[in-house]
Amino acid sequence: MSTGPVVVLVGPMGVGKSTVGRLLAERLGVEYRDTDDDIVAEQGRAIADIFVDEGEPYFRAVEKRAVHQALAEHDGVLALGGGAILDPDTRALLAGRPVV
Repeated sequence: MSTGPVVVLVGPMGVGKSTVGRLLAERLGVEYRDTDDDIVAEQGRAIADIFVDEGEPYFRAVEKRAVHQALAEHDGVLALGGGAILDPDTRALLAGRPVV
């Protein structure tokens, strides 16, 4: 049973969460996971395409599910998509966790 990520990386798109996350996971000897990668794998298309085809509200709902699932399952380094923390439920789930 997972106790949750050792660290959760948050921040705007393009600031280096994935790069830093992979390096940190390697240094800590844990797995790296990115919720954007989870979404692309689940949806079978790029995030930009989801925005265009379905709109932002749809994407944010998918993102929220992906984040909640990853927080429950993953015990390594977790990177969240740039807008994930805009959701109040997600912010509440992050409370008390090691967020950088």
